[in-house]
Amino acid sequence: MSAALLESDPAVEMAGRLRLACEAHDPDIGPHLDRVTRYGGEIGRLMGLTETQRLEVRHATPLHDVGKIGLPMVLLNKTGRLTSGEMDIIKTHTVIGHRILDGSRWPLLRCAARIALSHHECWDGSGYPQGLAGTAIPLEARIVAVADVYDALMSQRAYKPAWEEDLVVAEMRRLRGVKFDPEILDLFIDHLPTATASPVG
Repeated sequence: MSAALLESDPAVEMAGRLRLACEAHDPDIGPHLDRVTRYGGEIGRLMGLTETQRLEVRHATPLHDVGKIGLPMVLLNKTGRLTSGEMDIIKTHTVIGHRILDGSRWPLLRCAARIALSHHECWDGSGYPQGLAGTAIPLEARIVAVADVYDALMSQRAYKPAWEEDLVVAEMRRLRGVKFDPEILDLFIDHLPTATASPVG
């Protein structure tokens, strides 16, 4: 499918409406979705993805946490440390999101389903929900994992303050080859000023 056709695909509208559902559940999530989309799009450009691939990632990325609409906000906004049982509940957002998106006839939503399911997988196999490792993790999910964690660490959350960028970079470098695809992480960090300043698209 050409980039022009993808932009007019009904799946783009559906993805946008699912994003609205995410924002209805969590009114504060919109800026995070915008930033992760921007960072992921720039990673895709730096990796040399085709225009159509980049557009798929662009429209699919905002749905990476769509499964959280199945979780109670009191748990998502908890200020204290989560218990192991509460963390197990949080982890189910990957499976819930996949269930919402999987099986679509639209490639865009199938891409979103892969991202929703696998963006918490780790390069070394220690992630969830499937314990995938290396290139068994879908490429789109590996891209979003880098973008998502960078923004999460840089942002204030109910349970933590925002980190300084040098601390964020140091932590992500520490997790190179553990949580993150080394090639994708290096590309993002090496182009950080561009990757975090470029417009959405």
